[in-house]
Amino acid sequence: MKKNKVLSGVFLFLFIPVLCQAAVPQPKSEGKYFSGKGTRASEGYESTAGMPVYDYGKGIQWGPVHFRPSLDYRFRWEDNVFLEESGEEKNDLINSIYGDLSAELPLGGGQHLVTAGGSFVREIFGSFDSQNHTNYMIHGGAKLNYVPFTLDFDDIYEQTESRSNTEFTQRVKRDENAFHSLLEVPFSQFFLENEITNFTSDYSLAANEVFSHNLFTVYQRLGHDISPNTQVLAELTYINIDYSHVGDRNGEGFQYTGGLRGNLSEFIAYQAWIGAQHRSYDSDVRPDFNNLVFRAALQYEPSSLSTWVLKWVRLPQESTYDGQSFYTHNQADLSWKRQIRDRVYWNTQGSIGYNEYSRITVRAATSEAETRRDWLWNAGTGLEYKMPNDIVSLTLDYRYVNRESNMDGLDYEGNEVSVGAKALF
Repeated sequence: MKKNKVLSGVFLFLFIPVLCQAAVPQPKSEGKYFSGKGTRASEGYESTAGMPVYDYGKGIQWGPVHFRPSLDYRFRWEDNVFLEESGEEKNDLINSIYGDLSAELPLGGGQHLVTAGGSFVREIFGSFDSQNHTNYMIHGGAKLNYVPFTLDFDDIYEQTESRSNTEFTQRVKRDENAFHSLLEVPFSQFFLENEITNFTSDYSLAANEVFSHNLFTVYQRLGHDISPNTQVLAELTYINIDYSHVGDRNGEGFQYTGGLRGNLSEFIAYQAWIGAQHRSYDSDVRPDFNNLVFRAALQYEPSSLSTWVLKWVRLPQESTYDGQSFYTHNQADLSWKRQIRDRVYWNTQGSIGYNEYSRITVRAATSEAETRRDWLWNAGTGLEYKMPNDIVSLTLDYRYVNRESNMDGLDYEGNEVSVGAKALF
């Protein structure tokens, strides 16, 4: 990566609103940012602390069950449909429809909440019928709040061909299932947290079966309220990796981290974790990961009209490239939402990512051996106008994606512009 490209990327991240679709094979579970009741620094916690678990103010009521239907239509132009290198791009016009129906059942006068639902995404390409696809998702979970403990759990199953948060540039069919639970047990100024994530990815085509795997992770934490606004925690994590069709990719790992989370002020919530992970594979010829890991999140909400969120993470991720075991993933995300006029909102998100792979790859063209290294830049911005009926919104969005790699044939750059309408009941 040349210096001028790095500097231009930093400028892009700092001064242009951005939207990130970085390469992360595992699901984007917010479990690592801890959505439990005792998490004072969780995103959105400040606005809900002390409020009832359930709000009857939105949706459609049918007896004790609360339904939240939504529908979203986008008309989108892309100038690089297949994420190809410069000079080989192909553009297209795409119609995208997203529908969702979620149901909520409060129990115990709102003390507990049971949820379930399903959604679909249908995309139809104007010129490239091979890219037409439909993704389906179903989910369910519960939030149980008792005096001695709280327990949140949810499960999401999806049939998808999405390229988002993967290393793929082609659409690859697969089934994914992500389970997450968080148990919190407070006692005096101390508390225990047990968090579990279980992610399974099952690829449909025989050529991709080698990537089918299960990733099971258990986080055990001990925390202490050192002040009304600050918690200090120690965390021990166990990781199990199981591949269905490739036994030498199986492995396990342990992670040791310490963290702080809390409120810096009335407007700022944060958390930061740092430690080390030791991830080893059954095969001696595969590289192991023994290195620094960290994650951090900060939310700044100066008013009800403006919210900033900053995240930063470094951790290993399972890879689908060239028989690699993993790559070390580094990423910083920034998002900002602001109400700029009555019923008009400006949404911006973005990220810079850097991935370094676990071992060298031999280039086919030159027979040279080199470790793959990628920079990922993503930029975007959007406007949303909420109509007076508080149901329908009109949207206008722009998105830029870029990957720069030291390996031949892996660079791409793309732009997207979309207009649409969505209804949220």
